[in-house]
Amino acid sequence: MNDTLVRLAIKQSELFAGWPDEAIARLIANAVVLVVEPGTCVHRTGDPAQYLTILVTGSMHLARDMPSGRSFTAGMHLAGEYHGLGPVLSRVPHFFNATCKEKTVLVRIPAELLREMIASNGRLSFSLFAAQERRHFRALKLHASAAVDSIQARVAGLLKSINARSLSSASGVNVSQAEIATMLGTRRQVVNRALKDMAAEGVIRVEYGRVLILDNDKLAQMAPDSF
Repeated sequence: MNDTLVRLAIKQSELFAGWPDEAIARLIANAVVLVVEPGTCVHRTGDPAQYLTILVTGSMHLARDMPSGRSFTAGMHLAGEYHGLGPVLSRVPHFFNATCKEKTVLVRIPAELLREMIASNGRLSFSLFAAQERRHFRALKLHASAAVDSIQARVAGLLKSINARSLSSASGVNVSQAEIATMLGTRRQVVNRALKDMAAEGVIRVEYGRVLILDNDKLAQMAPDSF
């Protein structure tokens, strides 16, 4: 079962699009599967980046402890996405605490192996940097929306983006109101009002630490065109 998970995770990842079969086979042979229980912190800010991680199931929330004692939520990764590429390639420690809030299955590729393979064949890096560029553009869209869109539109856009990236058949987002607020650079109370309005229109239902999407079409209409 583990061999199948590793093979599917690596072959289906956008990171390795176009990689030759022998390179893919080497990744598969050296990758390991890690099953993470809910609430587990996989690594903390400052820990060395020893693996490139692909999420098979579940989610990973990224946060950083601030001097004020509060935690800043930077974002989240969902099934099918990757984590740790930047620190692995640049040989710097992780920037954030990474916590799996639900049972999550990870496929981990040793950082040293990935760096050695890229050093031997620079063409392998093309798909890696292309994936990073797409992630960067998503972040730019999120920040640009803050200048022109209402808070309801921004919340709808964020929920739409996260839900679209999820491979789960359930239509919902495992993210709290506080996490939505920090990702959008606003206050929890502001997000709470927007979510209540959206719930009153039958678009979503808010549960503890989770937002269920009841009407994807209405959600898409509320979201900015850029999302």
